[in-house]
Amino acid sequence: MTTINRYISTPGEILKEEFLEPLRISQYRLAKSINKPQSAVSDIVRGKRAITPEMAVLLGKALGTTPDFWLKLEATYQLKTFDQSRYPIGDIPCLVDVPAC
Repeated sequence: MTTINRYISTPGEILKEEFLEPLRISQYRLAKSINKPQSAVSDIVRGKRAITPEMAVLLGKALGTTPDFWLKLEATYQLKTFDQSRYPIGDIPCLVDVPAC
């Protein structure tokens, strides 16, 4: 039996590996084009900063994607890395009659 560890890419890794590197765009150039500090782009690439709606709009415009693309990457990453064990959500009663409860 083989165990495969799931690796979850950060939105910043996708930004770097799927956009910046193949298109030969430096973090500095991207930052200047969207009128943000280079540290903001660098923090996203290093997984130290989340992609906000504002940044999603700017990245979408600069890289020919949609803001939704970046926000969905961020939301998916946050949900997959969320540690539910730190929160007592099992104690929350379901208030509606739906199968998800």
